[in-house]
Amino acid sequence: MRKILKKTALISILTFSSRVLGVVRDTVIAMVFGTSAQSDAFFIAFRPFDLVRKLFSEGVLGVSFIPAFSKTLDQQGKSSAIAMLFSFFCLLSVAAIIIMFAGLVFAPYVVKIIAPGFVSLSYKYNLTILLFKIMLPYFWFILITGLSMGVLNSMGNFGAPAAAPVVFNIGMILFVLFITSCFKVPVLALAIGVTIGGVLQLAIQIPFMVRLGILKPTQFKIFNPQSLKIFKIMVPTMIGAASYQVNIMVASFFASTLEEGSVSYLYYADRLVQFPLALFGVSVATVFLPDLSKKANSGELSDMGALFSNGVIMVFFVTIPAMAGLMAMNKLIIAFLFGHGAFDTFAVKQTADCLFFLVTGLWAFTGVRLFVTLYYAMSKVRLPFYSGLITIGLNLVLCSVLVKYLELRGLVLSVAFSAMAGCLFLFINLPSSFKVDKFLIIVSACRSLFLSVIMFFLVRLATGFVLVDGVNKFSSGMGLVGCVFLGIVFYFGANYLISSPELKMLTKGLSKNKQ
Repeated sequence: MRKILKKTALISILTFSSRVLGVVRDTVIAMVFGTSAQSDAFFIAFRPFDLVRKLFSEGVLGVSFIPAFSKTLDQQGKSSAIAMLFSFFCLLSVAAIIIMFAGLVFAPYVVKIIAPGFVSLSYKYNLTILLFKIMLPYFWFILITGLSMGVLNSMGNFGAPAAAPVVFNIGMILFVLFITSCFKVPVLALAIGVTIGGVLQLAIQIPFMVRLGILKPTQFKIFNPQSLKIFKIMVPTMIGAASYQVNIMVASFFASTLEEGSVSYLYYADRLVQFPLALFGVSVATVFLPDLSKKANSGELSDMGALFSNGVIMVFFVTIPAMAGLMAMNKLIIAFLFGHGAFDTFAVKQTADCLFFLVTGLWAFTGVRLFVTLYYAMSKVRLPFYSGLITIGLNLVLCSVLVKYLELRGLVLSVAFSAMAGCLFLFINLPSSFKVDKFLIIVSACRSLFLSVIMFFLVRLATGFVLVDGVNKFSSGMGLVGCVFLGIVFYFGANYLISSPELKMLTKGLSKNKQ
């Protein structure tokens, strides 16, 4: 557990830096474009690529590739593992190029599918098509970047893959600040920035790949049996591991039928949910996967069970209060981060409402990420696939029903409810041979939830003294920091007073890491 905490700390720091820069990037975009037709067009066009980025660069490709690569590396040696890697690289590249050309030809039809609410041949519709075409090269770069990140993670290098999004966000910020003014249609600079950001993300991985000798294959077959096997399980793997991203994209499709700006409200709310999701869920899952895969290959199921149980408890211990904090400070956070420039008061209110209801599913989003990691480490694809189908199917039904009555609120509630269903399905169906202490996880989560509910009302009350008309940004920011500090002090103080085992586990692990 000490090793896990140490590695997770490194990734969390880099991920935190990336997410902070991501918030800065979105703040700059909100300031320049607000919730306009241009921003709606960009976010709709970017959503499929963002889905692919989350699938591949944030470890979902690694979920299918790392176990096979690690097994080959351990059992057959480095040369065989590299041969499998290059075969997979060729197959992935060919598939990507075919999809890119198809996207170029059929872009108008793609936009009709992903934005059914955009009127054909309207300004927003034509702009979305153009932005989609500009970002098509990003598709190949992000696939290969994701593959590189998975390989580096499996060989124990977690730093370079975690740093790649930092480079992407810096590039995007620079483009928004300095390049948008060079275009008659400023949002075109955003699309170009996405493509160039993909190039930079891949470039930062290459030196580390060279240092590990990964780019020098001694044997090579295009149709390697192991790489073909990975391709066969990739689609069900994606459905199981990426249900949240798919559901957010589906919600965006429905949002395109609502008032102008709805797509943007959903995007900004999702970005803030992604912050704790990546910081806690993705970071821990990324570190867990290689270790769990090795233990699964050596048959150490009891050790896997203990390691995984502790990991889930620790993630819920920090995720549940983070969820409560975001709900309590939803309007304050949105107003401080985005409430300036073209992002008006109405946009703040709509985005804050969207965030409040979407973040209710944060515990489920992180839970699904962890449970899927466990199943795939054990080479069990079927149950996560079924969970993904249940989650995506339920979301489609709920979106189509709730959007009529609750509009945008209904869409985000659909995403949250469907994630809860998928998480509970995976939790209930954990194999009996795998010794996970379900009761201990439930008790721990309930304890965290109880304290987080009290913290919610306390912090919500405190925000009332900060959200006053006419307060400047500095005072608002200090108030936000104060509310965050109040929530942290109460939550960890309450855990200290009741001597919670989660706090003891956390402090014990951190103190050992310092030694």
